[in-house]
Amino acid sequence: MSTRISATPAMKGSGRGWLAPVIHVMLGRPAFEQRGGMFAVALALQLAGAGLLGWISWVHWHLWQLGYKDIPTDGPFFLIDAISAILLAVALLAWRRPLTGLASAGFVLSTILGLVISLWVGLFGFHESISASYVVQSLVLESVAVVILTAWTVIAASRVHRGDILARGTGSPSAPRWFRSGR
Repeated sequence: MSTRISATPAMKGSGRGWLAPVIHVMLGRPAFEQRGGMFAVALALQLAGAGLLGWISWVHWHLWQLGYKDIPTDGPFFLIDAISAILLAVALLAWRRPLTGLASAGFVLSTILGLVISLWVGLFGFHESISASYVVQSLVLESVAVVILTAWTVIAASRVHRGDILARGTGSPSAPRWFRSGR
């Protein structure tokens, strides 16, 4: 005698089963029910993160103008970093989503990695010196920025409405078609 097991909505489309709630959390708008403790912490972290991204933008722009623009290959990255950092700062303030915080933290982490590689072994033939302008400040403040942006992302993700995640994860008709499990 064979037993037949039918797929439940959570089992259908299992390739997306775990991905749909993650996407929802990353793109969902955090809901702060009260303008109290956690809202104040999240707001302070958001403003500090945006401010540090603004500082990162200014430093890269300033160094690019001082002559880093003349360094082959690495020079244009300073301009790209300056533009990217200011765009991410504006996005963090205008589009309060955990994905924005995650992208910002990843961006800052990549700038730290680029600087560390440039200090240790060189990057595209350019070796940075630890005694160069803003190197130590950059390492410290960019590390702080990663911590702040990651903390904001975790808090914002934890405040995305859970009811929507559960409804969308079970194939709710209110969810977009690509988001529904089992379809």
